[in-house]
Amino acid sequence: MPDAVIEVISKGYRARDYVIGLPFYLTQGIKDIVVFNPYTNEVLHCRPSGYRKTHESPVELTLIRGCTVTV
Repeated sequence: MPDAVIEVISKGYRARDYVIGLPFYLTQGIKDIVVFNPYTNEVLHCRPSGYRKTHESPVELTLIRGCTVTV
């Protein structure tokens, strides 16, 4: 199982990515889930612990493993 997932929303699939994809990743124990919407530049960063924060791209995020990623 990966420690992190970065999901890029496809045109017309925003609801599916938020409603199905995000909860699935959270239930699998993935430590960092990042959902990027290139149409609005919204970046959603979530963790199973309940952490949930919305950013505007570009943003540099620090993941639990200590890696950084710019979205």
